[in-house]
Amino acid sequence: MRVLSVVKVVLLAAAVALPAGFSAASAKEMKLPPGACLFDKKAAANGTICSFSCDPKLMWCRQQLCVNGTLVAVLPCYSPFCTAKCGG
Repeated sequence: MRVLSVVKVVLLAAAVALPAGFSAASAKEMKLPPGACLFDKKAAANGTICSFSCDPKLMWCRQQLCVNGTLVAVLPCYSPFCTAKCGG
């Protein structure tokens, strides 16, 4: 019985470790262009302005600018006149 319990524990540990290995490998494979930013697992080119966190009631969105791999907050915008959504 003890051997069966040990086998179950080993199989459970292997099943838990397997998905973690795949996610780490896929993150290493993603290479961004020089100066690009990462927003919600999607690349944004250097110098790109995009909007996010839009409030449907007030119709205002936050915006950010990609500057050499860093996302920098810029002035908010009114929804009909906003830039494209980040990551979308």
